[in-house]
Amino acid sequence: MKLKAIIEIPKGNDRRWHLNYDKSAIEDFGLIKERIPVNDGVMPVAYGYLEDTENEAEKDNVDILVFSSKDFKIGEGVEVVPFGYIIRDDGDHKVFAVDGTMDYKSWSDIPKEEADLILKYFGYNHKIISIENADSAEEYITNTII
Repeated sequence: MKLKAIIEIPKGNDRRWHLNYDKSAIEDFGLIKERIPVNDGVMPVAYGYLEDTENEAEKDNVDILVFSSKDFKIGEGVEVVPFGYIIRDDGDHKVFAVDGTMDYKSWSDIPKEEADLILKYFGYNHKIISIENADSAEEYITNTII
């Protein structure tokens, strides 16, 4: 399953960029560390959303973590292949995917230090319930397409 992701926060960025609610522009909502002090608020992976999807719990696009060797710009589109997702207790689940520059096929392929940081970062405000595989991610995404 190939999908189009839009990058809101490039890896290494410390600002909370987000598509505004009328979906007309990506806006700066301030320093990430004000909400997530883990890693001093620096995004550990490229973060964005999947086009034409809606997470029912937050009435917003489905969030995606893009593993890549590329440096993305805010608002850049990229074709990705999902390989799993994180289920959180608040319903704001995070799909993880690769863009073709990385060879990850499951969560266990991510180096331990990087995986641990991602779990601490995205689990800071809300408990992570489970980490699901590619088939489960595809089913979740299919159910969110609008």
